[in-house]
This record gives sequence, C-alpha cells and structure tokens, in this order.
Amino acid sequence: MLEEIGFDKLSLEGVAARAGVGKATIYRWWPNKSALAMEALLRAVEPMPAIGDSGSAREDIGLHMLQLSQLLRGKSGRVVREMIALAQFDEESKRIFNDNYLEPRRLALVNVLRRGAQRSEFRDDADLNLVFDLLYAPLLQRLLTGSADIDERQIQSQLKLVLGSIALSQPFLATSKISSQQA
Repeated sequence: MLEEIGFDKLSLEGVAARAGVGKATIYRWWPNKSALAMEALLRAVEPMPAIGDSGSAREDIGLHMLQLSQLLRGKSGRVVREMIALAQFDEESKRIFNDNYLEPRRLALVNVLRRGAQRSEFRDDADLNLVFDLLYAPLLQRLLTGSADIDERQIQSQLKLVLGSIALSQPFLATSKISSQQA
C-alpha cells in the first residue's frame, strides 16, 4: 500500500480498512504511520550480505563493502533512503531503523574488525564503532544526496584510508582478489 499511494497519503485508517481490521488493532502494533511505514520498508529491503571469513578481515570487509555498494545502487538504495527519511520523523521510527537495519550491520562489521585485531591485522585499541561509521557514512551520504555514484574506485579509496589507519603492518592495498569476487 505504501508503494501504491506513497507516505504522504498513507493513513493508519486506510491500512486498517485494507486489512479488514479496526483502527485499534493497527494502533496496538504501531503508534503512528511513520513506524508502520518503517516496518514495511524493512520488509522490502534486501538482506545484508553475509560477511565471510576468508582468513583476511581486510578482504572480507572489502568484499562486503563492494556488495553493499551494489545493493545500494538498486532497489535497496531507494528503500534505505526512504527509511532514513522516515527515521527523522519520530523517536520510534528512529529506534526501529537503528535496531533493525543499522545495528545488525554494525555488529557484523565490528565482529570482523575484532577478528582482524585478533589476527594482528588491525590495532586492538581502535574504536571499532567509529571505524564502522567511517566505512558506512560515505556510502549513506552519497546515497542520500545523489552527489556521486558508489563505485568500486570510491570503495577502494575509502578502504585504504579507513583500514589503513588501523592496520598494524603494511598499509591496506586494494587487491585483485576483492575485484575478482565482486562479479
């Protein structure tokens, strides 16, 4: 229904009528239309790509970021833009977005970063939540503003800058392994 009529015309009364239930039933589950729309959008977004364990956290993060950029260039990008916009309306929508979209991605990437620290790829004193923010924020900013395409070159530069800042030994270098796994 959200896709048919858009957020502006969506009403909880209309949803109740379409579902054949009373308004009270809808209000029991969702406090407002933003929260209802956020839940609907979460169902529409493609699942997060799994982050494998190749033995190199750098490679795993690089592949994940490339897969994420591909998803954001498609339908999922539009859905994520809508979710971020809805999260600005009220605290409940923001909580739903953070708990169900952003936090699972944060936990998965932080676990890979931790794995890299345990394998002496990364410093163990790095603020891993900040590293997540530094990796995801440029993609989301480009998605929201449409200021530039999210392409492999940009991802590689970002990885070099961010992961290079926490690398223990050699600087992060873009590898052909990441590029070959993208296809």
